[in-house]
Amino acid sequence: MALRSLLKREESYALHALLLLAEESGLSAQEIAQKLKAPPAFMAKVLSKLAKAGLVESRMGRAGGVWLKLPPEEITLLKVMETLSGPVVLDPCATLKRCPTEERRGFCHLKPNLVRLNQEIRKAFASLTLKDLLPQAPEGA
Repeated sequence: MALRSLLKREESYALHALLLLAEESGLSAQEIAQKLKAPPAFMAKVLSKLAKAGLVESRMGRAGGVWLKLPPEEITLLKVMETLSGPVVLDPCATLKRCPTEERRGFCHLKPNLVRLNQEIRKAFASLTLKDLLPQAPEGA
């Protein structure tokens, strides 16, 4: 059976790029792509979206490169996902005023559970920051 990923490929590359930049600021898009074994054009597209969202900044020239624009503790998994792919929803049905089953039956037992699960998923994604994903400095360092 094939795996089904919750993170889209673009979101995964973005997270790995942000973690890399948290550890090694000022890398070029080409260096980031190389270190992450990502297609350079695809990585450039990901970095462009992150820049438009204000998560990274890119500088041109000899001293150029890409830097985080926010501290790692302010960049959540949810923010990265929504920057690249739009609002995170478990199922679009939960966003409708009346889902198809409600239209047909007048009620739906699935929808309230989807809404609750979606809130829990969003809360979990919002609670995980880049800082949480970085190696911790030794005590007293």
